[in-house]
Amino acid sequence: MRRISHRRLRRGSITAAVVAVVALGPSACAEDTAEPETGVEDATGEEIVEDALEAEQAGPLGGPYDSAFLEELRSAAGDDVVVSAEVDEILSPSAFTIAGTDDTAVEPLLVIGATEFADLEPGVPVQVAGTVQLAFDVAAAEEAVGVDLDDALFEGLAAEPYLVADDVDVLPSAGG
Repeated sequence: MRRISHRRLRRGSITAAVVAVVALGPSACAEDTAEPETGVEDATGEEIVEDALEAEQAGPLGGPYDSAFLEELRSAAGDDVVVSAEVDEILSPSAFTIAGTDDTAVEPLLVIGATEFADLEPGVPVQVAGTVQLAFDVAAAEEAVGVDLDDALFEGLAAEPYLVADDVDVLPSAGG
């Protein structure tokens, strides 16, 4: 029976480890030679977060209904917007106008929706989320929201920009 000393066993283990590293080393440490996909850019986690924040901040056009908002609105056909203003006039259960802020001279903006806007009255502050349409047409608006509008009430608004409301929220008034 042959006896193997610890020294010889350890030397054999070290030799086996060196052989394994030498044999596997180049393949384990080799650089990835695969080409990146075309159009894919490397991005750090920080860049991804910054891009997401920019996209969130760029979200829908929004703000108070004033001349600056109206100018942006004119180039936003089909876009989603969120605007805050006071109700100017109730035209029907599913249509009303909003007034511009006190420091602007914009014309009232028509808002129509598929549901009735209960609890609205002139002077009530609201936030409207909806889709921009650039030229009001009674027939097209009726089709878009599925309601029957009185043509005579809307005659003066033909070809004016308007919003098809998805959501209208009453805001707390400044006085309370």
